Amino acid sequence: MNQGIDLQGSFVRALTDLGLSYGVAKTLWLPLPMVLILIAATVSIFVTVWLERKISAAAQQRIGPEYVGPLGTLQAAADGIKLLFKEDITPAKADPILFTLGPAIVVIPVFLSYVIVPFGQNTGHYRHRRWHFSMD
Repeated sequence: MNQGIDLQGSFVRALTDLGLSYGVAKTLWLPLPMVLILIAATVSIFVTVWLERKISAAAQQRIGPEYVGPLGTLQAAADGIKLLFKEDITPAKADPILFTLGPAIVVIPVFLSYVIVPFGQNTGHYRHRRWHFSMD
């Protein structure tokens, strides 16, 4: 029975062949899938924002983002950096701690939802049953 590709075993084996101990190689593997998922999510957000801006600009017959990076691809990153350095204004009657933690309270559960997705070896194995029907 074919068990599929063992990415973890191949990665750990490659690092141990380079001279690292098994424990260190295994420790380097643990965060790798999570980091790759976060990178993929971040890149997909950047691409979606870029496409939305380009399509909206075309629909409104105006020039879209084109000055930051090639074809305006870094406009979302520039906007994010601008927001980081912008003055933080808290409304007068707002709870300052809750107002500051609000975005994290929204974003962290979204990223934690990836915890339940089974990435790795030996996930989703089931017995395949064949149903045989006879025309007796």
